[in-house]
Amino acid sequence: MGTFFQAWRRRQAEQQAAEWTQEQEEARHAVEELPDVLREQARRAVDTLLEGRDEEVAGALEDLDQLLEPHPQLRDRFFRLRVVDDAVEFLDPGES
Repeated sequence: MGTFFQAWRRRQAEQQAAEWTQEQEEARHAVEELPDVLREQARRAVDTLLEGRDEEVAGALEDLDQLLEPHPQLRDRFFRLRVVDDAVEFLDPGES
């Protein structure tokens, strides 16, 4: 039984790692599709969400929100990304 459980846990960990990698790729791809004038600032915010410290999450979300506020379609797209949604939930767990 221990062997089955270990195999199951390993598979779960591999699936989670694959999902995280996919989420990172989706977020970075979304940044690359932005117009040049928005790209670098959005890249910094997304990189902070992906790799930054917990205390940097609020600032990165605020930066991204302010950057994309004049562009509602882009804002909607970014705020549907899992990494952004997870950051929003992290800051306000009662919202979900």
